[in-house]
Amino acid sequence: MTFKKITYLAKNKAKTIILTGLFLGAFSFLFLVVTQKNFRVSSDFLVVQNQQGFSDYYALSKSADYLSSVLMESIYTEKFLEEIDQSGIITSDIFLPKDKVQRLESWAKMVKVSKNPNLGMIHIEVLNNNQKQGMDISNAIFNVITNKHYTFLGRGQDIDIRILNGPIWEKNPTIENIAFTIIGGFVIGVILNFIWLYYKEERNASNLYLEDLKRKMYESENF
Repeated sequence: MTFKKITYLAKNKAKTIILTGLFLGAFSFLFLVVTQKNFRVSSDFLVVQNQQGFSDYYALSKSADYLSSVLMESIYTEKFLEEIDQSGIITSDIFLPKDKVQRLESWAKMVKVSKNPNLGMIHIEVLNNNQKQGMDISNAIFNVITNKHYTFLGRGQDIDIRILNGPIWEKNPTIENIAFTIIGGFVIGVILNFIWLYYKEERNASNLYLEDLKRKMYESENF
C-alpha cells in the first residue's frame, strides 16, 4: 500500500470511512446492550493453605494456585449446583432449566470465574437481569465456597477461604465496557472499510490497465 494511495483515500473517501466506523460502532453498542444481562455481582476470594513450620513459600503458592484451579472448575459442576440447592439461600430450579445439559450451559453463561495466577485469588461474577436474584446466587456461591470447600478439595487439609471483596453489584454493561465496545467497533469499521476501498481501487486500476492493454493490442493488430 503506497503512501500516495493512502493519502488519496484519506482525503477523498474520509466521509465514507468515518460513516462506516460510526455504523459499526453503533451496531456493536446495540449488540452489547441486547446480549448482556442488566446486573453483575462480583466477589473475590483468596485460597490459603496453612502449613505449620513450613517455610517453602513458593511450594505453598503453587499449591494454593492448584487448589484454587480445582475449586474454580468445580463451580461449573452439577455437584456445586446441588450444594447451592442445599444451602437454602436459593434453588437452582428457579433460574436454570431442568435438563442437565441445558442447566450446565446456562450456569456457565451466568457465572464467570477467573483467577490470578500463582496467588490463589478467585474472581467470580454473576450476570443476571434481576438484581436480587443475582445477589442471592452470589451469596449461595459464597456460602458453598466458604463452608463446603472440603467437598471439592478434600478433608484433612488446613485450608482457609478468605473473602476479599463482595458480593458487590453494579449495572451491566459498565461505562468502560460500553466505551471500549463503541471505540473498538468504530476502529474495526474504519480499518475494514479502508481495506475494502483500497482493494476496490486496486481492482479498478487493474481493470483499466487490462482494458488499455487490450485496446493497444487491437490497434497494433489492425495497423
